[in-house]
Amino acid sequence: MPENAPIQSVGLHHVAFTTKDIEATYDFYANKLGMPLIHAENHLRGDGHFRHFFFGLGNGEALGFFALDNVDEDPDFKTEISTGLGLPIWANHLAFKLDTLEQLTAKTAELHANGLDEILEIDHGWCTSIYINDPNGIMVEYCVTTDQEEFDQTEEEALRLLRLPVEEFEDASRKDDVSVSV
Repeated sequence: MPENAPIQSVGLHHVAFTTKDIEATYDFYANKLGMPLIHAENHLRGDGHFRHFFFGLGNGEALGFFALDNVDEDPDFKTEISTGLGLPIWANHLAFKLDTLEQLTAKTAELHANGLDEILEIDHGWCTSIYINDPNGIMVEYCVTTDQEEFDQTEEEALRLLRLPVEEFEDASRKDDVSVSV
């Protein structure tokens, strides 16, 4: 490695969000999605307290949640990471990787069996995804890359597209085949 090269991460350790309902969050991630609860902590802070707990994603990666009680939070804080900020629900979301369309079909069936009936499926061209919403108003996606060549770009191409003038955009609604899973 060159002497001045930036240090690269080796993966995602965890992402953390807030919840107002520990039990609903536990039920959704552990019982509905099948993610094991792998760690929990309880902390006193001033006149309040908070809990911090983690669900295992595999590969040493985790999804964390905070349950706050009188630790400087606004009493009417929002857990909805998109709609709570006035954004479409899909603007901020979690996306979990699956390797095959067969796994995605099996996950859809598993979610249905676990009582999750509102599942949106979208073929984006380079990937196919299913979407559900957690009890905190956070969109959760399971995604399979179906065309790695379509997804892969050089940094120069990605930067060109990132800076593309709006008048040169394609209509995204024509690319996405949206259907609700049954």
